[in-house]
This record gives sequence, C-alpha cells and structure tokens, in this order.
Amino acid sequence: MEGKAAAARRELAGLGQALTEAERGWGPRPPAVALMARLLRSAVLRPDAMGVAVLLHVADIVADGDVGYEDKVAVIRMGWAALVQAARRAEGLALVAAGGARARAVTAA
Repeated sequence: MEGKAAAARRELAGLGQALTEAERGWGPRPPAVALMARLLRSAVLRPDAMGVAVLLHVADIVADGDVGYEDKVAVIRMGWAALVQAARRAEGLALVAAGGARARAVTAA
C-alpha cells in the first residue's frame, strides 16, 4: 500500500510533467480543466500548501472563457509551485533533471 507522501510526490511529478508538456507544446494539448483537476488532486494530498480561497480563485480563472490557454496554464503552474515548495519544506523534496529538459520529483537524501 502506497503512503500519502509517496502518492503526493507522484501526483506532483505527474502534474509538473503535464504542465511542462503543455507549456512547450509537446504532444496533444490537455484541456486546462484537466490540469486544474490534477492540481486539485495534488492539493488534497498536501492541504497545508494552498488555502481554499486560492484554489477557488485559480479555478475561477481556469473556468473563465475570456482567459487564454497559456495564462490558465501559467496560473496552474503557480499553484503547482506552491505545492512543490510545501513538499520540499515538509519532506526535503528536490527537483532533478532527468534526460534533458524534463524534471521529476525525488526525495532528497
């Protein structure tokens, strides 16, 4: 059985990869609402990182039809960064390069 911390690390790493691919135009462009759903799943696993008000504000921006895709992805990236920083403070998480421009989250030794 996987622990909550391991699940949170895996979800953060997956969201980070999806955001990188969306920002750089690699592969099919995922809908912003799918990226937002992943951010919400990550936030549930790391409730100390982002307040509910901030999550609701990000959700409002993502749902707004007048906001461009790149702006939505940027706002989701900011939420992701807050979660990664909270994980780093709590568990010593670090980002390491893995095969060029891609990054993955790992536990620092």
